[in-house]
Amino acid sequence: MSDFFQNGVITTIPRLGNRTIEELEYELLKLSERRNMVLILPALYSEFETTSMQGIVSELKKVNYLYRIVLGLDGANEEQFEEVKKIMSVLPTQVDVIWNDGPRVMALKEELKEAGFQSTDIRGKGLNVWMMLGFVLSDQDAYAFALHDCDIVNYTREIPARLFYPIVHPAFDYEFNKGYYSRVTDELHGRATRLFYTPLIKSLEKVFGKSRYLDYMSSFRYALSGEFAFVRSLARSVRISPTWGLEVSTLSEVYHNTSKKRICQSEIMQTYEHKHQDLSSEAGGGVSKMTKEIAETIFRIMSQNGVIFSNSKFKSLLATYFEESRHAITQYSSVSLVNGLKYDRQKEIAAIVKFTDSLSIANEDFNKNPMGVPALSGWTAVRSVLPSFTYQFQEAVMLDKKQKL
Repeated sequence: MSDFFQNGVITTIPRLGNRTIEELEYELLKLSERRNMVLILPALYSEFETTSMQGIVSELKKVNYLYRIVLGLDGANEEQFEEVKKIMSVLPTQVDVIWNDGPRVMALKEELKEAGFQSTDIRGKGLNVWMMLGFVLSDQDAYAFALHDCDIVNYTREIPARLFYPIVHPAFDYEFNKGYYSRVTDELHGRATRLFYTPLIKSLEKVFGKSRYLDYMSSFRYALSGEFAFVRSLARSVRISPTWGLEVSTLSEVYHNTSKKRICQSEIMQTYEHKHQDLSSEAGGGVSKMTKEIAETIFRIMSQNGVIFSNSKFKSLLATYFEESRHAITQYSSVSLVNGLKYDRQKEIAAIVKFTDSLSIANEDFNKNPMGVPALSGWTAVRSVLPSFTYQFQEAVMLDKKQKL
């Protein structure tokens, strides 16, 4: 059973008791009469070739409170796009599939670039999420948006229900809800959070002193989770990172755009299993690239708040991270031993070596270019420059939906 301890500056909503998913969904169905809920799904075509996506579609067939579903599809040709439309058409709600590689959407991205909007050519989850937000914001009747990844092996419809509930229930005043869960099978997962993010935040507090921002960032039980929900008024102004720093930058944007009293985190399932990222240090991806970009994002946000990252301070940070990460190994070794889980200490140490290298590279890149990769602008900014853009976007998606090219 989860604990109910509130140990941060935001509200934590754990899974307690024996409330059924049917009871939650019954309430959400009643709430949907006044507050329309949109589920947005960033997906690669390759994910439709997995059992994970089959399980997600199967579970969503049982959901009856959603106003609409929007799926942003990357890495698909025309034939594959048509196939995905057919797969998603079995769901009992309106489904719009955004063909990100299609000529209509590509032409709109070019229009954004010509208008001076940056990072619209950086492919990835960040751009996909941003495009989906722009599309759903053209619907004035949409009230709340929830997002989750499409590689969840043990998906359950409890995920969207627990993401939406706190932000649509009239008894609450939350604008943003971050999902969390445990990452454990017969061993502990979530290396980037356990061995990098949490030790790094603790190290930053030791070296630079406690701050409201670091208190906030340390309050999340799974800051790097890909599941969250927010209301329309907040979604309009949030900028989105096109890099691996997406989750961290989104939390930071929420921090700057609303009160911490209107932010919560919810335990959306007991344990979560998805495809594991390669620890590769190659430039193309892997956890090493992810952690480097997460560190750069945090450095940049702290710098924007007046923190100076000198060489001497960074050396202290690196040494502090060394100690904090190795203390984490001791902690998780104890957790694993008591619970009879597999624990490979050498593998954990090897991960920390990679993460330390990531931290050093992040510092070098940050010093060379403190501004980093520009975030994708809030949609309020886009509409101020291109007032009709979101309506053109909606028309393009509807044309793709109705006919083949």
